[in-house]
Amino acid sequence: MAYTTAIKYDVLENVLRAWLQEQFGPGETEYGTVWSCMLVGAGHSSMWQVTAPREITSDERDQLKLRAQRSRRRHAFGRRG
Repeated sequence: MAYTTAIKYDVLENVLRAWLQEQFGPGETEYGTVWSCMLVGAGHSSMWQVTAPREITSDERDQLKLRAQRSRRRHAFGRRG
């Protein structure tokens, strides 16, 4: 059974996909789709609709939010030499 969870804060797609792969493995297997994510809306009120084998807990959403913030901070001013 698949569960759908809304991720209601700004997170880059590559950060979300990497996190989902760490949690659930590959998104596709020979048996079908394991997890998927779809951007709903755009701009400041956008959110992700995530379908996965189980519900994503509030603690996991908090982890993902922190990872998203770190990712944005790291790239804010480019590379340092």
